[in-house]
Amino acid sequence: MRFGATQIHVDPGPGALVRATSCVPPCVPMELDAIALSHKHLDHANDVNVMIEAMTSGGFRPRGALLAPRDAFEGEHVILPYAAKFVPVHHVLQPNGGPYTVNDVEIRTSLAHHHAVETYGMHFRWNGVTVSYLPCGRFFPEQVEDYRAHQPDVLILNVLFYRETLRADHLTFEDARVLIAGIRPKVAVMTHFGTKMLERDPVSLARELEDELGVRAFAAYDGWTLDVSNEVAASA
Repeated sequence: MRFGATQIHVDPGPGALVRATSCVPPCVPMELDAIALSHKHLDHANDVNVMIEAMTSGGFRPRGALLAPRDAFEGEHVILPYAAKFVPVHHVLQPNGGPYTVNDVEIRTSLAHHHAVETYGMHFRWNGVTVSYLPCGRFFPEQVEDYRAHQPDVLILNVLFYRETLRADHLTFEDARVLIAGIRPKVAVMTHFGTKMLERDPVSLARELEDELGVRAFAAYDGWTLDVSNEVAASA
């Protein structure tokens, strides 16, 4: 995510460094200001140490901040201690925590998600605009009010399933519909799709939500960029 001159890499999963440098325009890891983890599962955190090394030039240029739940730093941790030492600022995320600051960006966390490991959503506030990231976890009604209280202009949701066929702690498309309707962001972005979601065509599903709820809705794809300022202004 880029907020003015501030750059924060959120959830660096497998291949994060390769994908960052192959973007157009490329993300330059040495220009990152922070790396943030919503939780420590490998599809979200596999390359966190790689990105730390890239951000800090292999530790020869200590800089930046790390934001992650405690279990990403301790116990069966994914952030390796040697790499963590390269980053001078550590923010251990807690339920409804913050504000944590990265330059001129203010970050607050959600309540704890219902997921197999410690997991939090994040609300990024910059220049009067709030971008909320609702990561993995099973839907529960308290999420609606918790996220709505931050009045997100943009809500990014991880929507793995079209409908639930497994007892897994992830959102379905119907869960996303309920959350967007209740939270009422100006712009909603679905991402993190499983096979059944892809088969249903996420772009068409986003249009369905847009028509039904009157909210600008998008389905993310690799290499896609959301211009937050333009989309929020267009939704006014």
